[in-house]
Amino acid sequence: MTQSICYADVVRLSRTDAVCVGVHAGQALLCFMVPPAENTRHRADVSLSWCESAQANLPPDVRVRCVVQARQVRAPVVGQLPPSTMQRIHATIMRERTSQTAEGGWPRRSTLHSKSAPHACLQKNIRSQHARTRSVHYA
Repeated sequence: MTQSICYADVVRLSRTDAVCVGVHAGQALLCFMVPPAENTRHRADVSLSWCESAQANLPPDVRVRCVVQARQVRAPVVGQLPPSTMQRIHATIMRERTSQTAEGGWPRRSTLHSKSAPHACLQKNIRSQHARTRSVHYA
């Protein structure tokens, strides 16, 4: 059903609304709406004007949190945001990615680790019982 969702569409999910900022590998790239009742402001929030909210069939004073999440979506499209708003959202997404990269961000795991495996920090401090120690003699 992701094929019916395209760029700038506002979809109504079970708990909140989201705007589609792209489609990649069969998944919609979504930025979620923050309700006006939430007092916490994030640096990646973009406030929508009353007119922009009305065009997208959203309540007034809604913000878009510009943190992209990929999801399979089966939800109705309730509106569409104008191109000028999407430009602001994309600029904020790029600024947030740059900030996260500069801060170190969350490293992505290249391999999966089981819970039974010893932690990497402990592994470097533990020597194997069978390791040979070499004595060094200086002349």
